[in-house]
Amino acid sequence: MLKILPLTAVGLSLGLSAASADTFDNASLASPGVYFGTGNINSGFTVVQSGGVELGLEAIERYVGPVTPSGDTYDVATGNTTVAGETGAYWGVVFSVNTNYLGTSSTTLANITPSLTLTDVNNGTTQGFNLLLIPDNSLYGSSGVCSPQSACGSLSNYYAFQNSEALSFPAVAAALGDPGYDVNANDTYDFTLSLREGDRTLASDSIVVQAGTGTPVPEPFTLSLFGAGLAGAAALRRRKRAQKV
Repeated sequence: MLKILPLTAVGLSLGLSAASADTFDNASLASPGVYFGTGNINSGFTVVQSGGVELGLEAIERYVGPVTPSGDTYDVATGNTTVAGETGAYWGVVFSVNTNYLGTSSTTLANITPSLTLTDVNNGTTQGFNLLLIPDNSLYGSSGVCSPQSACGSLSNYYAFQNSEALSFPAVAAALGDPGYDVNANDTYDFTLSLREGDRTLASDSIVVQAGTGTPVPEPFTLSLFGAGLAGAAALRRRKRAQKV
């Protein structure tokens, strides 16, 4: 059973320092592109490049392909995948970390802490975890691709890694603070991928995923209370006017 230990919000905030970065919406990753599995397409990412580091995040229609974003916002359907023979949520998130996309850095995966954080707007929860705790990541180094990560040996031999995950995977949902994830819920999810080396933040990348209609309007009960409050205020005003006559 996969156990992923979450990072606390305090831990995620340590050592943050702003870095200048270029951000590209609906973009492709720099070489070596996408390598974490056959059939995956190198497009549709929100890409951040900063100081020789490249981060990529995107929402995908699982088993089908990329979702074209509007800026950094990805609209996806609720429910389960409709692909025959597959299970789980309709949508997922792809992440890519490359510490040497310019070919001039000596930073390896052994030197960094890559964190994925999720804010569930509906639930008001925020939590994250170290992505290098996932054993089936695909790594990339001078010898090319190695997968799964659990069979690749020392992280010092690699400078990039990629994978895709979905909140319908219980271990991932729990690590991101969303163990009660509802595949059919209309909700808005804010994902942030940040990369630290020691106490220094090298880069940070964020996307918004709107599932269905996004964050729903207040429940009818809440609206009825609001309406009752307005009616009561109106009645009070009428009573005061009557007393003055």
